Amino acid sequence: MTSPTLTLGSALLAFSPSLSLLLLFVSPKPQLLILAICSAFAYLMSALFSSALWWLFSLIPGSDDGWGALLALVLPSVLCQCIVRCGFVKMYFRVEDVIRRSVAKHEAETAAESHDNSGDHAETNALQLQLNDLSCSVASGAGYAFLHALFLYGTLLASESGEQYSSTNSTPRDGTLYQSSCTALPSLINGALISGMFSILDVLWMCSVFYGMRRRSMYFTYNNHTMAKSIIESMMFWNGLPDSLKGGNAALGLVVVTHLAASFSMAPNMKEEGCRISLPLLGAIVVLVGVLFVRGVRGHYLPQDQRRRIGGMRGEDGRDGGTSEHHVD
Repeated sequence: MTSPTLTLGSALLAFSPSLSLLLLFVSPKPQLLILAICSAFAYLMSALFSSALWWLFSLIPGSDDGWGALLALVLPSVLCQCIVRCGFVKMYFRVEDVIRRSVAKHEAETAAESHDNSGDHAETNALQLQLNDLSCSVASGAGYAFLHALFLYGTLLASESGEQYSSTNSTPRDGTLYQSSCTALPSLINGALISGMFSILDVLWMCSVFYGMRRRSMYFTYNNHTMAKSIIESMMFWNGLPDSLKGGNAALGLVVVTHLAASFSMAPNMKEEGCRISLPLLGAIVVLVGVLFVRGVRGHYLPQDQRRRIGGMRGEDGRDGGTSEHHVD
């Protein structure tokens, strides 16, 4: 049986990126908690759809081994996850619009009934501040990442903590599972590193999808550039993404390209000691996505109306002498 210390440490390594966000950032705010649960359900739907597509791909001759099996696993999964992410964010925007209309109606009714409605305005302003794109994208990414990590790593963690393995392609050492693709690290640690890095990527990808879908909803017209042309013209992420349809399309393109790259970076694990290549590759992709995202959207991630609302709340705090509290998430 695997050492309890190794099991606990591996579990923390795998789940800490998503759990830290869920416990420290999402759970104190009911609206964000609901959003995180919905995004976890969205991942569940993408896993269901990709499994169905994988089954169809597996019927093709030659798709059950080597590169055929890798393509049959990667392509349906990346396709379904990208579609489900975009669909989830688009549905959120519709719900957000309903909430904002409801808040505006409530404020109008309150103003008509009483002139002293500062408390009601503070409550509705706090709600609207929590529903900005940054806080909602992080909450959605955390919920999505947690369930993804649970599916990716939970089975191995539960099995290793409950029994000792012996198989033709794995070698147990003192009750700990090692695999031929990574004999230097226990499978628990190797899997935890992969799950943790994919969790970080899931949060970054969800934030990028929020940015891309918001710009598409704000600026889309049928006379604009196609997505492929916009992506090609906006590949200089280092200089920043434009706050336009072109920038939104480029952000979505970044998600697709880097998701494929991260998935194919696991290909070396099909060979002996493949983790010596796959783990550094995946780590480099995590750093690259983080740098490109931060530099691409820095200073204009939030749409202008949300920036004006946050700026207005800060102005009110200044006029009130700092007596009221408004948290910008």
